[in-house]
Order: sequence, then C-alpha cells, then structure tokens
Amino acid sequence: MTFSPQKLSISMPHDWTPPKYHFGQWVKQGLIIGCTYYHAGSKPAYQYQQTWRYCVLPDVQADAEDIKYFTESEITPLTPEQLLTKIQDEIDFHHGRIAALSKQLEESEQHD
Repeated sequence: MTFSPQKLSISMPHDWTPPKYHFGQWVKQGLIIGCTYYHAGSKPAYQYQQTWRYCVLPDVQADAEDIKYFTESEITPLTPEQLLTKIQDEIDFHHGRIAALSKQLEESEQHD
C-alpha cells in the first residue's frame, strides 16, 4: 500500500492498517509531525495494541521537549470550524512576524 498526501509516498507492508491522520495535520492535540506503527507481535503492540502512535507538537512555537505521543484512538480531529480558526490564527501569527521582520529590515536599511 502507498500513502500519498501531497505526492509524498510511503510504502507499508500490506498487513498494516493505513493511518487515519497524516503529517502536517492539525488535530485537537496539536500538529502531527510523525508517526510509528505498532505491528502485531511487537513489544509496544502488547501494551498499546496494534495501532498507530502519533508524534504531536502542541503548537508550532513549541520546543522539541514539548512533543507528546498519542495512539490513534487518543487523537481527536478538529471540526471544520476549529480547523478554519486554527489556520486563521496561524496566518495572523505569520503576518505579525512578517510585519515585524519588514520593520527591522527597513530600520537596518536606514542605518546604512
């Protein structure tokens, strides 16, 4: 099986279940930045069952030590309204950063 969001291809053994969520997807817990599959017979599968485990960054300003891990059943997708709000918040944050950097650039050019 091949999982192909945005032309990224990942081949998985045929007996693995495909992941419900993908890299870069916003969920209630944060931004998915990685995942691992606990296949049947593996040590983690005995503890967590055969499932996907997702690596989630609570927000894009978080540090690596803030990363949290959730099994697939612990992940909560955002509603369409929550997703739109999250995306608009990210756009607003980046517009603010761009404005601040543009001002710094103007100021540095004035000192030349």
